[in-house]
Amino acid sequence: MQESLTIEFDAEQHRGWVRRTLLALTQSFALAGGVLLIGLVAMSMVSIVGRKLFSMPIRGDMELVEVGAAIAIAAFLPLCELRGTHIKVDALTSWLPALARDTLDGIGHLLCCAAAWILAWRTWLQMLDSREFGETTTLLAFPLWIPLLLIVPSLVLLGFCALARIQDICRKAGRRA
Repeated sequence: MQESLTIEFDAEQHRGWVRRTLLALTQSFALAGGVLLIGLVAMSMVSIVGRKLFSMPIRGDMELVEVGAAIAIAAFLPLCELRGTHIKVDALTSWLPALARDTLDGIGHLLCCAAAWILAWRTWLQMLDSREFGETTTLLAFPLWIPLLLIVPSLVLLGFCALARIQDICRKAGRRA
């Protein structure tokens, strides 16, 4: 089994302005998610030190970590999909011919696209309801519609990345034929 922990850039795969734009967007989302995650870690460290040394933790630190982590994780998903670095269990399909594996991969990416766009739609509706009813976090009274709004673009982008992966599979199958 081959691990996909290398960060390789396939220039052939990212030809054309649409694909380069998609790559730049996914990298920007992932970078923003990484910066957010680093900020959450720093805030957690300050809160822990403040709690242990001065009995003064940051109020609502766990709420901020929960909300921020959800946004960050959603921001990482499109790049994972575009690079094909999602966890993939291919133990049952490794013996199949390449065309069958590609077909199954295409179906998987199509399902990923459908799931991402359904989640984006439902998250958008949840955001509207949350805004209308004024839902907030318990301690900080932070409006919950804001993080939901920030998650929706990541899910939409994830769907487009899944379509790009389907295009890659079709292009690869065309070269083999």
